[in-house]
Amino acid sequence: MFDTIGKPFFEALRAAAERRLGRGHPCLAAIERAAGEGGADATVAAQATLAALDPDMRASLMADAHKALRESPVAILGAWQGGRVRH
Repeated sequence: MFDTIGKPFFEALRAAAERRLGRGHPCLAAIERAAGEGGADATVAAQATLAALDPDMRASLMADAHKALRESPVAILGAWQGGRVRH
């Protein structure tokens, strides 16, 4: 499930954070870890660094990530292994 939804989300969030915060920001390292390895510890660490951000910046990052996923749903749809619809 994480590979289908979590990984593309954290990759989109990573791109947004890099654009808005820059490569040196500590939040970016935590988001990259969550995107790369997944897992509860990495996800919790990313959530903690996001929670420490200014609320307006956090909202902007989330909006950017969701926009990227909306505009390019292939990341999620390409990983989806849904069954065929039978009539």
